[in-house]
Amino acid sequence: MIISAIGISYTGSLYSAYLPINTSSIFDNTGGFYKVKNILTPEYTFDLEKYKAYSPLFLAPCFFLNYGLSFASLTAAFVHVGIFHGKEIWYRFRAARDQEPDIHMKLMKKYPEAPDWWYWILLLVSLAFGLATVLGYSSQLPWWGFFVSNIIGMAFIIPTCMILATTNIQLSLNVISPFLAGFMIPGKPIGVMMFKVFSVITLGQAQTYCGDLKLAHYMKIPPKTVFSCQIVASIWACFVQIAVMNWSLGAIDGICTTSPLLNDLTKIGVIGPARMFGPGSIFSAIQYYWLLGALLPVLFYILIRFFPRSPVRLLNAPVMLGAMAWLPPATPLSFSSWVIVGLIFNYWIKRRWPGWWQHYNYLTAAGLDSGLVISTIIIFFAITLPNVTIPQWWGNVDVYETTDYLYSAVRKIPADGETFGPAVW
Repeated sequence: MIISAIGISYTGSLYSAYLPINTSSIFDNTGGFYKVKNILTPEYTFDLEKYKAYSPLFLAPCFFLNYGLSFASLTAAFVHVGIFHGKEIWYRFRAARDQEPDIHMKLMKKYPEAPDWWYWILLLVSLAFGLATVLGYSSQLPWWGFFVSNIIGMAFIIPTCMILATTNIQLSLNVISPFLAGFMIPGKPIGVMMFKVFSVITLGQAQTYCGDLKLAHYMKIPPKTVFSCQIVASIWACFVQIAVMNWSLGAIDGICTTSPLLNDLTKIGVIGPARMFGPGSIFSAIQYYWLLGALLPVLFYILIRFFPRSPVRLLNAPVMLGAMAWLPPATPLSFSSWVIVGLIFNYWIKRRWPGWWQHYNYLTAAGLDSGLVISTIIIFFAITLPNVTIPQWWGNVDVYETTDYLYSAVRKIPADGETFGPAVW
């Protein structure tokens, strides 16, 4: 990722000399943030003439790679699971009700399963509420688009959940869903965003629930209790989320002046994948990532067949391609910190003190996660909300004065009235 980003940036490809190297923001041909209102009609639909008069959209090198690797990771997930786990999936599908029992399944037999009809009712009720929302408001999402978005999320459940279960890497439709929506409902930003949310959240919730079911299985929690807790928590979260959103919009000054990743991906969907990534476009090379994702698992499979005892057996294409999903907005520092901590605990400590690792490694991870949540709540209510001035030092001052943070880490800056990029778009 680092070598590729440096290569794109310092060769000037994709007009990257005018852009920061690692950011999830998107830019116009003056080097400023892309103003999507300049290409929309009063009805919030795409205006081609305004787009031609304004600017094409430019991605920073790492954001371009993030997009490409997201495409590749999803195709790799399908091919990898099909090649390496296809027979097992088919066997489990046929033997789902009559699997060979292990000790955990034997202990769980004393609890009745949550009936299938519970799930079917939940699915129908959820689809009904979702469809009512789409049709009852100016969502720009047609009824068929709502069903397609959910079907896409469901289609990726098995491959992505298998990757998550074995590697703890959660693949997402965060990038591909607005890409597809841009083809199906071009020029409608709200519809693209709605399509993205339904597909991404459907898959994300399925992944989370599968993980919860797995944990509950090992903790011997009754399946009906797990199902009920999930329903209650989800319903409660609906009200909490809306309340927090409304409070934030009214209480936080400038909350809509930043450029969040969801918003930027939606802008790409508004302009349309054909204009962004089609033949002759600036970023047309990104289409090769689909092929890369499909071929890499095949290559690894062949290598493993010829060299079954070599370290090549540890290579996993969906993990290698999907692990970079948070870069950007994360930085290489975020990933290197993660690598260092992971090697200390899961290599050095595991090899030197295996007993401590077996007893306390998971508890340490849970403790750090809990501590993060608790400290965030305390900091928000004790410092952020009352606007308390904390002690100022280089660790919390200078970080906001770097060229990276100020978006000034570029090698070329257009003069006033000057633009870069293609002459026609």
